[in-house]
Amino acid sequence: MKGPIKELPTFTYRTYKGGKLIREFLGEENATDSFQPEDWISSFVSAKNRVVIENEGITRVSFNGEERLITDVVDKQDFGQSRSESGVLIKFLDSSERLGIQVHPTVDFAKKHFSSQFGKTECWHILGTRSVNGQKPCIYMGFKPHVTREIWQELFERQDIEGMLDAMHRFEVKAGDTVLVKGGTPHAIGAGCFMIEIQEPTDYTMRVEKVTVAGEKLTPEQIHYGIGEAAMLDCFNYDRADRDQVKSQAFLSREWKDGECELVSYEDTPCFALKKFKREEYDICSECFLTVIVLNDGGRICFEGTEEIVKRGDKYFIPANTAVRFLNTEAVICYPPKI
Repeated sequence: MKGPIKELPTFTYRTYKGGKLIREFLGEENATDSFQPEDWISSFVSAKNRVVIENEGITRVSFNGEERLITDVVDKQDFGQSRSESGVLIKFLDSSERLGIQVHPTVDFAKKHFSSQFGKTECWHILGTRSVNGQKPCIYMGFKPHVTREIWQELFERQDIEGMLDAMHRFEVKAGDTVLVKGGTPHAIGAGCFMIEIQEPTDYTMRVEKVTVAGEKLTPEQIHYGIGEAAMLDCFNYDRADRDQVKSQAFLSREWKDGECELVSYEDTPCFALKKFKREEYDICSECFLTVIVLNDGGRICFEGTEEIVKRGDKYFIPANTAVRFLNTEAVICYPPKI
C-alpha cells in the first residue's frame, strides 16, 4: 500500500445528541442533530455501545474506488504497530446537549480492570461553538478544593446532578481553545461544543449519571463496564485545585511561527501530539503515520505527480515515509504516541 488514504465520514452512535455542526462543516445541507454526534477518524477500534454493531466506529476509507475499512487497507508496516493498536483515536465531536459527567481510565487503571495497555487521556481542540437554549458553550473539569472522595460518593449515591456539576470547575470555551484532559480527570462537555478530539485508542467512559440528559436510563454495564460502582469511583483523580491552577494545566496556549502552531507536544503528553498549519506550501514526510484534517476549501494535495483539490472536512491517513505536499491549505496534523 502506498500513498495518502482518503477517509470517509464514519458517524457513530452515542448516548447524547449532536452532530449538526459536523455535518455542516462537511458541507451537508439541512443538517440536523441526532444520536450520531461523532465522526471517528483514523479509528482502528470499535465503539462500545449497548447494542453491538459489527465494525461500528472503525473508519471507512476510499481505496481504489471502493469503500473499505481502514483495518482492511492499512498494514502494520505503515505505522510500526499491529493494526488493532495504532495508539490513537481521533474524532469530530459536536454536542447539542451536555454530555454526562464522566471519567476515563489511566493506563494503570485500564491494565488492572480492562486488561488494556491504553487508558484514555484525550485532548479537545475547539473548532466552533453555538449557543443552545441561551447557554454559552462550556466544559466542566477538575474537582474544586473542597471536594473529597466521600463528598463525591455521596453526591453520586443521591444522584445529585447539580451538586456534581457544582463540584467541578466550569470554563466557557471558544474556537481555537485546546484543552488537555488526562485519564482520571472528572469532566463533562457542555452543549454547543464542536471539536477535534484526539485520544488514546479506547472507548472506556465511566459515567456517574444513571440517566442521560436526554432521559435514557443507563445499564450498569454502560456506567462502569461491570467493574462495580466502588471501582468506578476509584477511577477519579481526587487531587483538588483552584480554578486558575486547573486552567493553567489544562488549557494549552501556543504561538504561531512560520505558518504553523504546535497545539499539543509530546512534552504535554506522550500519548499523542497535534499541530496546525496554514501555508501556501507545506511538505509532510514522517517516520510515523499521520492523520491530516483539512479546515478550508480550495487547497490541494500532491503526491508523486498527482494532484487533487481538498475541501473543508477532508481527512487523510498518511502512511509512514510518504512524501505529501499540501498547497494553500489550513489543516490539523494528528500524531500517534511518542515512540
